[in-house]
Amino acid sequence: MKELRIEKGYTMQEVAKKLDINNRSNISEIEHARSGLNIDRALKFSNLYNVSLDYIYGLTNNKDNKNLMNINELDNVLKTGITYNGKPLTSTDIIALKAFLQGLTSSK
Repeated sequence: MKELRIEKGYTMQEVAKKLDINNRSNISEIEHARSGLNIDRALKFSNLYNVSLDYIYGLTNNKDNKNLMNINELDNVLKTGITYNGKPLTSTDIIALKAFLQGLTSSK
């Protein structure tokens, strides 16, 4: 994460401001893997650095972001683009699905 920040020419303070994170020490904690990275925050980092979520989570060395979407796009897709048994997802379904996805990625 630090390499990505430096590659983009950002300071920790700039990243914190761009990602609406309270202070730059939180960025340091994330960069040194002393703090967990939930899916919402990981999406923000992947959008800022223009890399894939897999790269952010260290699952690949490939920075390709062709499947990258921001949290608003994810919400829109979940609200309008996905059905189960022919029915659109409810707000509760969307919350549960996002929590499930976050659980999947946080354990890796």
